[in-house]
Amino acid sequence: MNSKQLQYFLVTAEQGSITAAARHLDVAQPAISLQLANLEHELKAKLFARDFRGVELTEAGKKFEKHAQLIMGQMQAAKSDLAGDQSEYKGKVILGLSQSNCNVLSIPLLKELEHRFANIELVYKIGPSFEVEKWLAEGSIDLALCFTPMNINTSSKALPIIDEDLFLYISKQPQNPSYSELALYSNLPFTDLQHYEIFVPEQKDALTQLLQLEAQKRGIKLKSKRGFGQLMTTLHYVTQGVGLLICPSSATFHLEQSGQVRPIRMIEPNLSRMVYLQMAEQKQNNNIVKAIFELVREVSADTHAKQHWRGKLLDEKYRRTEPNNVADLLDQQTENYSI
Repeated sequence: MNSKQLQYFLVTAEQGSITAAARHLDVAQPAISLQLANLEHELKAKLFARDFRGVELTEAGKKFEKHAQLIMGQMQAAKSDLAGDQSEYKGKVILGLSQSNCNVLSIPLLKELEHRFANIELVYKIGPSFEVEKWLAEGSIDLALCFTPMNINTSSKALPIIDEDLFLYISKQPQNPSYSELALYSNLPFTDLQHYEIFVPEQKDALTQLLQLEAQKRGIKLKSKRGFGQLMTTLHYVTQGVGLLICPSSATFHLEQSGQVRPIRMIEPNLSRMVYLQMAEQKQNNNIVKAIFELVREVSADTHAKQHWRGKLLDEKYRRTEPNNVADLLDQQTENYSI
């Protein structure tokens, strides 16, 4: 039994014929007849007496009509109640993101927003790390994912979301002969990077500064090659086998899934960087900004669970519990099928 069957039943009873109900609902007559037949079969009762003039409720149909009206009334009340809750969350929220964060979060965030907060408009402002932090400090955005904790004041603390792993990405079919040996590696010591030319963002970017700091600690000089500003353009060169790039899986998970790139884990040390979620100072008491803040936390945990964003999840609130082994997975599937 479903809401469509109940609706068709009530309209048919009101109109006195299936033909009239079809006109009223703008639905094909056979579709209504099929749904009514399914409903009678499920209830094991004849709801309508049919003759050349139309249809008339049977005694069983009259009893069921009262229940159907009550159920449909309760469903409408539930919808109105939820719509009332959502109406409290209405407005625009601007979220600052790096290109890699946007790649992994933008679509799932909008999908969840559509279901939960249809009256909130979420706008993405995309830029390099230093620009995102500047926008947050000056208040031109409401929320941001940053790589530097910006404690603007005591009530605006940065929430650590994930310590994201950084990988060296290479095409599965490298065209540069110097990359051939890399195709065999799954791990690479950081000091070995000095032998390869690598795409890097501009000097002020948090990733470039992290790589330079690690190189200084180990007394090596990296052969860096300026990227193209747009991450997807740089990644295109990598997929074509004519470039190397260090970045998190959030930037490349879609290319890994399609087999266009392969990650090489950086070791000695294991390269990673912290990602923080922070709210602008003047938005601390804004309910719709708080709602999006929580939504970002939840979606971040979900993308981590799917291995789209790899690293150590630091924000435990929405962590998904995953099966520990094959036996656990089979038990979970059996439980799901039994529902």
